[in-house]
Amino acid sequence: MSRNSLLMYALITFCSQLIFSSNAIGSSYQIPSPAVQDVVQQSKNVSTRLSHNKQWLAVLTPRKHLSIATLAQSERKLAGLRVSPERLTPSRIKYTYQKLELISLTNDNSKAISIDLPEGMLAAKISFSPNSQFLSYFGLSEGSANLYLYDISKKQSYKLNPKALNATLGLKYIWQNDSQGVYTNLAIAADLGQSLKINIGPNISEAYGQKAPRRTYQDLLKNPQDEAEFSALTTSQLSFIALDGGITPIGKPAINISYSLSPDDQYLLVKRISAPFSYMVKYYDFAQQVELFSQTGRKIKTLAHLESSEYRAPGSDSVRKGPRMIHWRSDKPNTLAFVKALDNGDSRIKAEFRDELLTLSAPFSQSATPLTQTPWRIKSVQWGEQSTALITERHSGKKQMRVSLLDASATSSKTLSTWYQKAIRDTYKDPGKVHRTAATLNGKALGNVFQIHNNSLLHYGLGASADGYRPFVKSQPLEAGLTEISSTSSNILWQSSTTQLENVKYITNLEPLTLIISRQSADTPAHLVKIDVGTGKERVLYQNQHSLKAYQGMTRQLVNYTRDDGLPLSGVLYLPAGYSKEDGPLPVLMWAYPREYKNAEVASQVNYSTNQYSQISSKGPVPFVANGFAVFDKVAMPIVGEGNEKPNDSFRHQLIANASAAIDTLVDMGVADRERVAIGGHSYGAFMVANLLAHSDLFAAGIARSGAYNRTLTPFGFQHEKRNFWEAPSLYQQISPFTHADKIDEPLLLMHGEMDANSGTYPMQSARLFKAIRGLGGQARLVTFPYESHSYKAKESIMHMLWEQEAWLEQYLKKPVVARGSDAFSPNQPNNQQVTFH
Repeated sequence: MSRNSLLMYALITFCSQLIFSSNAIGSSYQIPSPAVQDVVQQSKNVSTRLSHNKQWLAVLTPRKHLSIATLAQSERKLAGLRVSPERLTPSRIKYTYQKLELISLTNDNSKAISIDLPEGMLAAKISFSPNSQFLSYFGLSEGSANLYLYDISKKQSYKLNPKALNATLGLKYIWQNDSQGVYTNLAIAADLGQSLKINIGPNISEAYGQKAPRRTYQDLLKNPQDEAEFSALTTSQLSFIALDGGITPIGKPAINISYSLSPDDQYLLVKRISAPFSYMVKYYDFAQQVELFSQTGRKIKTLAHLESSEYRAPGSDSVRKGPRMIHWRSDKPNTLAFVKALDNGDSRIKAEFRDELLTLSAPFSQSATPLTQTPWRIKSVQWGEQSTALITERHSGKKQMRVSLLDASATSSKTLSTWYQKAIRDTYKDPGKVHRTAATLNGKALGNVFQIHNNSLLHYGLGASADGYRPFVKSQPLEAGLTEISSTSSNILWQSSTTQLENVKYITNLEPLTLIISRQSADTPAHLVKIDVGTGKERVLYQNQHSLKAYQGMTRQLVNYTRDDGLPLSGVLYLPAGYSKEDGPLPVLMWAYPREYKNAEVASQVNYSTNQYSQISSKGPVPFVANGFAVFDKVAMPIVGEGNEKPNDSFRHQLIANASAAIDTLVDMGVADRERVAIGGHSYGAFMVANLLAHSDLFAAGIARSGAYNRTLTPFGFQHEKRNFWEAPSLYQQISPFTHADKIDEPLLLMHGEMDANSGTYPMQSARLFKAIRGLGGQARLVTFPYESHSYKAKESIMHMLWEQEAWLEQYLKKPVVARGSDAFSPNQPNNQQVTFH
């Protein structure tokens, strides 16, 4: 730990002890009951990587929770980035691993190989080299980040980069396809001190009559000093680093936001941020230049200038003007593909076709070749064997998507053969993923493409249905020379057992069909198994270990019920071990998250399996089952607007109908006492909680984390609402619980991270609602967590969050019911107080 970090941690501890000793409302971090603590301490599920030759499986054990001292380390917040200026990496890296293991898939008797990481080092961004001889990863230590290669044959790691890396725009690197080295960004000498100099002066923004309807974001640039610092921190030298450490620069230093290599290793496509910077959008929406370089680092040409997305037209299907989704065709040596909007990027314009897919091949001096046009917006393109492609389109207004097959070998623009079309949230009709394999040309490997096997597409998915999950592997026949999807249904090649939940992780061989699956049951944690489908031969590769004794014997069931308008709903009910209805009703914690639908049938779908292991998340409601509560989790809160109706026009009415149906069902089951039900939620779920307390008397208390409560502070839309405030002012006011704070007469626990970076959920949202409730004489408690963002990461914060929730539920659900509006929280904790933990 650095000296600065030690000083910061000492300061945090000192302040906490000082506040605690003085019995002030601010206090030290607290810890919940032992059973709930165990949930935080448990091991997380492992992640995996499969080598390209299908001979090795890397098993990655995630780090547990961060410490508050780690979160308190210095960081700069610029243009939507949160950067460690010392390490030149993101200051908050989501996926890091404390243990790496390699499992041989060809030697059934071999033991797992453990890759030793130095003390205090964590690994991130882990991948196999294309030739499967190396496992590469970022090694993250205090104050430094380096790129390491683990040589599988020699069983040793070594640092690859001879110079410092610059990963401020993300932990990025790509392997050369011949496995002779990697491309990444190196740090350059920069005078950060100069950019950090304080220049006092007015900050000026101007509007020139051009619409810029952007949502509200935190951490944006505010002044020229921020611009200078952003440029200094993010400017790097894109370079090729050979296996022996030799460096080849690619062009000149720049703000390299992304880069990709042609399958034949001859060309590099680089996107670079260019000035002027915007004060309205995050860095990835800044103006960009798309440039082409040779493998030797020589610039060939500038392919495109992309304007800032600051002035992108409103609407979910509106896009930036100019070419987008520029990428290499994985089935060709050196062919670029890109999408161009035919409606100027504005989805409000009526157009027969929205998008066009084009390609451009080396030497990139000719005009691009159109392949197809689509009536909806293209969201993704997957390239396949035999010059085929799968095109995914989306229509957000209709909440529909479709996937179609394209014959990309045609010399003229071709129509598409639709594979499937479904509601975006329709899980029952989701065919899952297509199986991918490495493409080759004249014996040389290209990129990964979806495979066509026996004139069919192989695909695997979750198999959601009204009866639960039945994961599968299927083959979808192709017709007309592999240019059309057959109208016949898929053939089932493998399907999960009915007594266990078995998800396909990888298809390692087609003949015989061999899979790596994750298998779990109601009482057995997920474990990795290699299976030969034909012979039934199995090998357990890895077994997760979980031991939460306090939750053994806890029961779980899917509860189906209907809303007053006949809409089918469901939720997952957890009951304490040994509970029976003869014991009488229990206090209940309900947890939910509202979702919008255009189709009532899709809104009523069930996504659940009786064979799922009860993995208990510290951020969910289930830990409180150990305290004798019934927990009704994943309670359906659909907001449906069919036809021309907008879902949010009846948001409040549908919320109350959903909640009322859930409570009525639990009361009828004999599980719930109608006077002892609490409602909780995070983010948009917190918004739901405040609305339910304001507009109903269904709940005894509420828990709202990281929410937004005044929609006039998110005037250009929220969640899936696309109308802005000035188009629907009455909606924004009616749907905002802040407007109705005088009606919140049940106790409300508000929690928020003080550095919330999520769009719309400024910490001010919770502070303003709390002050409104306090000013109006209501009951509330506001807890803010230093250094935390939208989702809390530090172990101390999570422990205290659980302690707060535990105390709140004990006070308002377990003890004798107190009159709504009376004074009560704790003899040692005054009501209506803000608590900040330092």
